[in-house]
Amino acid sequence: MAAPPQFDWDEQNQQHLTRHQISRSEAEDVLSGNHVLMGFDVVDGEERWIAVGATRAARILIIVFAIREEAIRPITGWQADKETETLYLNEWGIT
Repeated sequence: MAAPPQFDWDEQNQQHLTRHQISRSEAEDVLSGNHVLMGFDVVDGEERWIAVGATRAARILIIVFAIREEAIRPITGWQADKETETLYLNEWGIT
């Protein structure tokens, strides 16, 4: 069995997600569960990935994250719009 992913949390990224009404556990749900990678961008020399996924409470969220060493660092996130939610649900055969 694979080890659970490690997350890189500090006050800055926790507060940023809180401002977007996303808890630490919700971001971890999305990034450790079945998510769809929507693409990536390079910001200040760092690849930042965009994932859409569901929380345990069935909220569909978009989470931007980076991989730093061995850990996943959530950067920001927001509630998925209807189009993105439909894409995610169709990808996993939920609709």
